[in-house]
Amino acid sequence: MIFLLDNNVLSELWKERPDAHFLVWWNDLQAEDSPDSWRVPAPVLAEMQEGAEANPSAKRRAQILSRLDEFCAHHGEFLLAWDAETARTWGRLKHSAEVKRQPQSLWDSLIDAMAVRYDFTVATRNVKDFRHADTFNPFA
Repeated sequence: MIFLLDNNVLSELWKERPDAHFLVWWNDLQAEDSPDSWRVPAPVLAEMQEGAEANPSAKRRAQILSRLDEFCAHHGEFLLAWDAETARTWGRLKHSAEVKRQPQSLWDSLIDAMAVRYDFTVATRNVKDFRHADTFNPFA
């Protein structure tokens, strides 16, 4: 199983005291034989960049941007880019019955499409935000 990390999962890694349930899951994931057990989708980086830029605290903004820079420099092989097939998947899912019943945010819909396209599982605290992909809550 390959996990797409939602922004709340990535940001948990940067906390001084990450959630205990999360740490057990993360350490188990890192101990697996396969180094390909997780990816960070491009929309998560965009969402975090946007959040940092909107932060009124210059200190906090710089802290988040520094962590993003460091992550991209050291873990670039774990970044999952947006591609044409994912774009087509997103367009199809955007008009599904599930989304018509309960609309999604742009970021969640993009991550949802990436997970469906690659048959990955979204690791997130917010499992209800995803309409089509399999999800897993590493905080539970």
